[in-house]
Amino acid sequence: MRGVIVQWTPRELPANAPDHGGIAFIDRDGVLNIGSPNYINTPSELVLLPNVAESIGQLRRGGYKICIVTNQSPIMRGLWGVDRIHQIHDAMRKMLLDLDKDAHFDAVLVCPHRHRDRCHCRKPMPGMLRLGERLFRGEAPKQSQLVIEIDGGAKVNWWNEKIPPSHPLDAMIGDRDSDMGAGWAQGVRCFKVNWNLGLASVTERILDQKDRGDPFNPLR
Repeated sequence: MRGVIVQWTPRELPANAPDHGGIAFIDRDGVLNIGSPNYINTPSELVLLPNVAESIGQLRRGGYKICIVTNQSPIMRGLWGVDRIHQIHDAMRKMLLDLDKDAHFDAVLVCPHRHRDRCHCRKPMPGMLRLGERLFRGEAPKQSQLVIEIDGGAKVNWWNEKIPPSHPLDAMIGDRDSDMGAGWAQGVRCFKVNWNLGLASVTERILDQKDRGDPFNPLR
């Protein structure tokens, strides 16, 4: 499979939310839910991290669109297919919205590739972030589920190049250096979380417009 698997379900921000236009790019496993070395293979394996629904709701009430960006190589490994990843994310959406009515994902972007596939979307490459920016600030798709090819437009010399951020409040939140690398290459604020604390540990920092995020050295 080539391209990024997309679930595109934008929704108006909550009433009285500031309209600053920022995007929160959020990794999934270890940030929203407890991860597993054997992958999250079914909706029944989903276990949310503490206060994650309230954190997503808080970000949307603070003016952020929510864009999940997750590497999911089991698809290319043949363990399961696209229908399963949609089932998992649909279940997660329901779990979150049951806890906080504002905890809505505006988009979920999935890289299905393995490291050896050398794609442009698997983090630490910034392809999913660049695609997310195009979706929110360019021509939005008319379909809610689709696959978008980005190989021709997301090439980057990851070690030496980062692009100027298009919006100063955009943020990448993840638990791994690969997440931070994608955020660095995209030029956005980066917030690294502990895998057992997740998004709730940095929500207030993201909302603080003076917080420039965590430092990252791609050459270390």
